[in-house]
Amino acid sequence: MGKFLVVTVLVMAFLAYLLNPAVPDGLEERLKYRSLFALLNALRLVGELSSMLSSGERANNVVIGTKNTVSFFVDRYPTDHFGPGVITTEAIFDGTRVLIYQPPVTSDQLLPGFVYFHGGGLAFATARSFEGITKKIAFHVNAVVVSVDYDTTPQNKFPGPVNQAFSAVKWFMRHAEEYGVDPNRIAVGGDSAGGYLSSVVSHLVHDDKSIPNFKLQILIYPWTQCFDFHFPSYQKYAKDFPPNEGDVCRPTMAQYCSLHAFGSAKPELVQKLMKNEHVSSAFKKSALYRKTFGHELLPAAYRDNSY
Repeated sequence: MGKFLVVTVLVMAFLAYLLNPAVPDGLEERLKYRSLFALLNALRLVGELSSMLSSGERANNVVIGTKNTVSFFVDRYPTDHFGPGVITTEAIFDGTRVLIYQPPVTSDQLLPGFVYFHGGGLAFATARSFEGITKKIAFHVNAVVVSVDYDTTPQNKFPGPVNQAFSAVKWFMRHAEEYGVDPNRIAVGGDSAGGYLSSVVSHLVHDDKSIPNFKLQILIYPWTQCFDFHFPSYQKYAKDFPPNEGDVCRPTMAQYCSLHAFGSAKPELVQKLMKNEHVSSAFKKSALYRKTFGHELLPAAYRDNSY
């Protein structure tokens, strides 16, 4: 009886840890939020445990272990109901794996295309992890969706993901008609880190006169900069959420940037980024920095001196 009680208490404590994250005031769909972060906490915990079985840099092993856990569970989730009749195929575009989603409605005319870059901080998830979104886009928009399965950090640091993304897009634009796509009606988009890749690739496509420009760019809560980790949005986040909680808190974002820039999540690197010590004082005082990152550029409604 004593052992059973101890086990019960431990299990209940573990479930409380998973299922009871702090929810900021004013946040809607609180149960959905708790469920999401229960899943994220569980995946991260498995990543922590798996890192103990690997040699090398522990912080990097945690990231790799978490990604493998996400892929093992999330990538196996059935997604056919998100896009009934959507046909999925795999291909290699200039060395990079992609998933292609053909809508069920056939047409004698060329269809629009949509290139999607998935999120996950450039460290977690795969194109398959976001199949629910990409199938839904193909089904409802009646467009051919190409989801780029770029390699993630820490093994593939900057400029690896950017180069892969641009190469895949360039190849697709030059062979679009082979997939029933009008090369002049291709859009690009992505969520979080995928929004960052979409934005960067849009600039590269614009500067390359050998291919047409994107017709449209859709950035879903994009990751936009790694220069200032004390931007008003970070300050607001730190005020609204408990320390180090939520999915895009300052420590987490600094870790993603460190992995992307250096291929390492060593605590000393992450700490420097969190303190903005990775940017020189001279550059912070420059006209370019103030023109780009000056807090005063934001509307007053998005600045709060109480932070």
